[in-house]
Amino acid sequence: MRISRLLLLVLSVFVTAAHADQWMLPVPETFTSDNGVFRLTVFPRELSGQLAYFEGIVDGEAAPGQAPTDVTKSEATLERLVENKYVSEWRMPLVNDVAPVSALVSGRNGSFVTFDNWHSAGYGDDAIVIYDASGNLVKKYALTDLMTEEEFENLPRSVSSIHWSGDHHLYDNREFDFVQLEIKLEWPTGETKSRSKTVYLRMSDGEAISKPESVHW
Repeated sequence: MRISRLLLLVLSVFVTAAHADQWMLPVPETFTSDNGVFRLTVFPRELSGQLAYFEGIVDGEAAPGQAPTDVTKSEATLERLVENKYVSEWRMPLVNDVAPVSALVSGRNGSFVTFDNWHSAGYGDDAIVIYDASGNLVKKYALTDLMTEEEFENLPRSVSSIHWSGDHHLYDNREFDFVQLEIKLEWPTGETKSRSKTVYLRMSDGEAISKPESVHW
């Protein structure tokens, strides 16, 4: 049984490579607000390796592939620019298991939104997560919370992930902050339906809203 599991994992790695869906081990990554005032650095949960991670998933481990270090959960720090130097505001855990794939940070107050999970973009109830300026969870979403079943079934996919992310924007210079999500759709050949869906989420409470009237682009 053990040999069969390992064989499946090895085959999965080769299939993934064949579909141009390779993932490097996650490393710390920094995301800066458009105005440069706030800087968010994401620290992944440390892994022993990709194979150890896959084996841990197959074996049902609570923290698959965990490396023997003190970094046992995904975390982030927020820094604020003060007199030409970034000063740490806090360090807090994130919802994602290993790490989110990307993030947008508000230049108004440092609230932020993260997208996807390492090695499984588009899956989980934390594909989109909004945090307040103190690093506390505001709201999280699965993709299925924001679209119809038909739309979800027509998202572009690869071996490991759903490649839904288009060009997202965080608007923080108006009466309130909100994030605009562009969701890419891949309808069957011949379908004349829209190839993208736009969703707006208010940063203060994470609620989905209609397009704000004051937004012009």
